[in-house]
Amino acid sequence: MIATLIQVAKEMARYEGKKRSWDQERVILHRLCESAIKGKNVPKVAVLDVTNRKVHLEDYKDDERYKYLYALSTGKHAIGPSWFLDFRKAEDGKRHTGGARRPKKSRKELIQTGIREIRASVTIQEERVWEDLALQLTELTKNELFVLMTIMQDGKMPGERDNFRERFIRKKILGERRAASKGNGRCAACSKETSVSSIIPFRFFTVEKLGFSPMGHEEQVWKYAPLCEECAKWLYVAESYLQENLSTRVAGKPTYLVPDLEPEAAKIEGSFVHFLWEWRERTKGKTAPEGGFPNVEGEQPDALTNLFKGLVEESEGQFKAPFRSASLIFYQPGQKFMLLYAISEILPINLRKAKQRLAGLRKLLRENVLGEGGAMLAPRLQADFEFVGRAWKWPRRGQSDSQGTLKFTPMHLVETILTDQRLPQREFWQDTDSLLRATYQETIGSKDQKQSVQSALADRARLIWAIWALAYRSKEIEGGANMTTQTMAQATSPGVDEEFWESFFQPRMLLDSASKRAVFLVGVLFGRVESRQRSERQSKAGEMPIISRLRGLALSQTEMMMKLLPELMLKLRQLDSNTRVIQAIQQAAAHYASQNGKLSDEEARFCFCLGWALSWTTVEAVREALGVPPSEEEVQGGLSGEER
Repeated sequence: MIATLIQVAKEMARYEGKKRSWDQERVILHRLCESAIKGKNVPKVAVLDVTNRKVHLEDYKDDERYKYLYALSTGKHAIGPSWFLDFRKAEDGKRHTGGARRPKKSRKELIQTGIREIRASVTIQEERVWEDLALQLTELTKNELFVLMTIMQDGKMPGERDNFRERFIRKKILGERRAASKGNGRCAACSKETSVSSIIPFRFFTVEKLGFSPMGHEEQVWKYAPLCEECAKWLYVAESYLQENLSTRVAGKPTYLVPDLEPEAAKIEGSFVHFLWEWRERTKGKTAPEGGFPNVEGEQPDALTNLFKGLVEESEGQFKAPFRSASLIFYQPGQKFMLLYAISEILPINLRKAKQRLAGLRKLLRENVLGEGGAMLAPRLQADFEFVGRAWKWPRRGQSDSQGTLKFTPMHLVETILTDQRLPQREFWQDTDSLLRATYQETIGSKDQKQSVQSALADRARLIWAIWALAYRSKEIEGGANMTTQTMAQATSPGVDEEFWESFFQPRMLLDSASKRAVFLVGVLFGRVESRQRSERQSKAGEMPIISRLRGLALSQTEMMMKLLPELMLKLRQLDSNTRVIQAIQQAAAHYASQNGKLSDEEARFCFCLGWALSWTTVEAVREALGVPPSEEEVQGGLSGEER
């Protein structure tokens, strides 16, 4: 990974120098400096002319940040002769845990701190000079919220003076505490025998053990990842490119995209390096649509707001010699760099397949394979995989010690979707069961009852089904036309028979065994009973009595077939809802149950929830097959708008 980061930094620097007409030295200096832009806030620059004892304000130019030599402090002191003043922190108070109130620094005190830090970087120490500059600075910045302080000496900014530049670079690279741990050895990146150190600007962690590697002993890193000063400098340059050009979000998590580039990629016109550089400019100011998404296949390239999504959408013929492979590095905000999880060896072909599979799945969903709710979900299945993060997280109050932890993270799921390295299905269904039961518990315990249990479970089940299909049925989805043309195919013979059910279950892919189909149909009947009870009570809020039979969604497959199914048949007769349509579904459930197929309880509960979610869709399909006209009892009286 270290060698790859250095390679990326060198190729990006080569291209940036060409684009800006800068020599390599200037590009490196620019990258070692920090940007003073904080979110959407661009500060003014207060230039302290120590030769003429004058202060003036000018606009901040990020493309010229090499002149300021500004970098975040590595400790209590500035690296360069610049200091950032955030006057928002000047006046509010802060309470201690004991309740005492300690005022924050005043504007004057913040300026004095900045002056003190800058004085340490220059030779001019005459007290009167700095007092005059402080007074002018206070007056000029009284209406500013953010100010970047820097100096000018003999008409030159810090980055234009050799002595300042050299001191800044060495302090930036060798000023880190880890750089003190060093010895003689071979550089891990360039293989040169020299003095090496643990001069790494990143803190690498792993999923399995959240501790500084290796073995938690930071001072020993140089023995495992020894670097010479030159290679360390390129890692600091790489850090800048990671933040500005390679950061994105995947599955809702902050992520870095790290490509393994072709040699001399920066010199190839239209290469992947060009794409990375120009993508930010092309998407600047673009916002993702709020609420709905367009129903067209994908979005126009200039409307993309996520780097990884943009890479997938533009993966076919948009750039030459893209990369040999790429890694997605998931990190934790607030840290310099945390390697929580890495998805490696993503090839260009993986991206093209991901694009095809997402498009194929969206097409299936738009053909009502999961009902109207599935059609509404389709536009959200985008290449940023945000839907994976949304599906694979505990409800707000869902996780507890008794429920334990999930075996997979969203990153594991994205990896299996992108690389076809399938996860064990048993553990997948165990996680799914935990999430569904947590969703059930939170919804049933909610005081406001804004969402019914059926609706909450249906939303979660559809998302999980989409993830399962991408992870375990990728080849079928990728097949495209052959798969989708059969999606909602009707049986050639009238009525509800084996051919009808095969046609109904085939596009839903998961329901490929008698045991799965049996519990699915029990879920359909359960939804019918619930909606009839709701209709009887004329209630759109609260949960119906039949919900208590689920025992917190803990029923086993055996209990569903031996206890719940007979009770549902009885309830439907009592509710005067034992119509021809319902009888056909009951017969099919009994038929599939008689085949004695085994199924894990976790997967059985998911199939049940999916049937509950598709109760309206299934009833309507059977009704049309039987040629039964929609009656008030079957449509308006029996099924709620939520269920449809």
